[in-house]
Amino acid sequence: MMQTFRNNMKIIFYILIFFFVGWMAVSLTGLDDYLMQQSQQEMLGMKYAGEINGEKIERTLYEQRVQNTVNLASSQRASGSLSAWEIDRIADQVWNEIVNQVILGKVYESRSIGVYNSEIIEYIRSNPIQELRESPQLQTDGRFDFEKYLSLLSNPAAANLILELENDARQKIPSLKLFLEVASLGKLTDAEVERAFRAVQERVSVIYLSFDPDSLVNDSEVSVTEQQVADYYDQHSDQYQRPETVNLQYVFLPLIPSAEDTSAALDSLTAIAGILAGGEEEWDSVAMRYSQGPLAASGGDLGWFSRGDYTDDAMVELALSLKPGQTSDPTLTAFGYQLVRTDSVRVQDGEREVKARRILTRIMSGRKTMREVRARTRSLRKLMAESADSFVRVATDSGLVVSETGEFAVGGQIPGLQLTRELMDFLYGAKEGQLSYPITVVRQGVQAEESVMLAKVTRRKEEGQIPLEEAAQSIRRLLSLKAKKEVARGRVEPMIEGYESYMNLTSFAEDKGLAVDTSGMFSRASGLTGPGRNNEFIGTAFGLPVGLKSSLIETDYMYYLLEVVQREEADMDKLAESRKRLAIQLISTRMQAYFAMFSSELMKSMDVKDFRDIRSTANSTGGQAMAGDEND
Repeated sequence: MMQTFRNNMKIIFYILIFFFVGWMAVSLTGLDDYLMQQSQQEMLGMKYAGEINGEKIERTLYEQRVQNTVNLASSQRASGSLSAWEIDRIADQVWNEIVNQVILGKVYESRSIGVYNSEIIEYIRSNPIQELRESPQLQTDGRFDFEKYLSLLSNPAAANLILELENDARQKIPSLKLFLEVASLGKLTDAEVERAFRAVQERVSVIYLSFDPDSLVNDSEVSVTEQQVADYYDQHSDQYQRPETVNLQYVFLPLIPSAEDTSAALDSLTAIAGILAGGEEEWDSVAMRYSQGPLAASGGDLGWFSRGDYTDDAMVELALSLKPGQTSDPTLTAFGYQLVRTDSVRVQDGEREVKARRILTRIMSGRKTMREVRARTRSLRKLMAESADSFVRVATDSGLVVSETGEFAVGGQIPGLQLTRELMDFLYGAKEGQLSYPITVVRQGVQAEESVMLAKVTRRKEEGQIPLEEAAQSIRRLLSLKAKKEVARGRVEPMIEGYESYMNLTSFAEDKGLAVDTSGMFSRASGLTGPGRNNEFIGTAFGLPVGLKSSLIETDYMYYLLEVVQREEADMDKLAESRKRLAIQLISTRMQAYFAMFSSELMKSMDVKDFRDIRSTANSTGGQAMAGDEND
């Protein structure tokens, strides 16, 4: 053994020198401190999901709550699976709930906010959860039956359910008490209700002259330095935050139902009519189960209406042609085949009105139509994938119109489209330049709603601070307008010299060769397109008597002269009718604003550290976070 050691002494010596020199390099450069910090962070990320005001949140607790929420959401979906973006969203939701629980728990303790058994009982009785409201066992004639709910609460067999409701109430009641306590700071006076009423009911019309500094002053006459841009950016950094955004180019291949699809819709509604004719079920329950469209949940209730109240003229005429209690045959209308039942008829202001219900079966593309369109879309995709510029070229050659969404937040509304899971799955993981597979979407505002879409991500920006170089152009424009406004005042004042001596604004404008704008009637609440709202222009318009002209008005970026032409005073006799409703609206808005302000200030005072991503960053192979595993 010793002989072997002696024989390899030179090799061992060089190895020791190598490691010693390496250690010295790491130590002298400070890299050892960095590596130690990284190791500590990784250890934190392995054990904890985060830390809130010094209280560490166990990662196992966090991940179990995420998994429970994912399992619940999956069980409520027919397909039984969630996409990666949905799981990520659930993970963020769970984390925010944990943060709120810890922070609010400390607030409840400091304010001695507790929960009494009598409060829990009253809360459960008065606030049935949504799942129970939608339960068929607690409904009568398609509507939630409160008596059945109370009967359920007194049933010993529902003990486990009652325990769940109690736990839910114990969590929600303290936050409700805190909300009311904070919101009560903003008391509402009668004078404020009256002001709000006048802001909506008082209306004026004006004529006015606009002086636009951007037109009066050339760009070359003002200068904005790079330092001014940088200073403004630093001072307003909170305004330059953005979510993750995407820009798409896309084409639609419409799914046009075939004659076979139309026949299938008619057959389906005819079968539904047979169920009603046989008296097997009530109209409301049949409508809730089979009708398509937003009215299904209310049993297809159309309410009272007459000609012009609905865009589907055929449906309106059909309802007006029926006698009370009469049900139509399946009839083709603008939105598909419909059964219409007229319940009542009346004459209102000399016009015949009906109260009716409907069951709607849309004419949707069947599997054969869908397969044909998607096959064509896949062929186009192969051609589009050949090069970076193939998307527009292939689409144009195929007679398709290429549209662009403009920049939008991932997870937010997409201009012109309704969000679908298939579309969100693509957006969640697609990189810049990536082409989608065929996606079935619903186009907003288009009657033939369904289409198959091909989309390409032309631009993708990560969430976070907008870099100065991106924000610089808009900041430079903003500062330029402010500088122009200062210069413009010196030019506007000579232009309006002698203005006070004129009887009215019109004669002054004619004499000076200036164009007068005329407004329609507007209120303080609505404001006026162009001048805006809640500014000096609006305040002046409502402060002047009819026929009087203003002095020079200055808003953020413009100058104006105006004259009040007409005024409609608020009918204060109607205030009594509106007072309660208006007060509720004002109180609700104020309560939310006060609580939002309280919550914002509370969050700023808290030290919240999020370790959730540390583990997945440290272990790029086996230690990914839950949402990452799901994505794989």
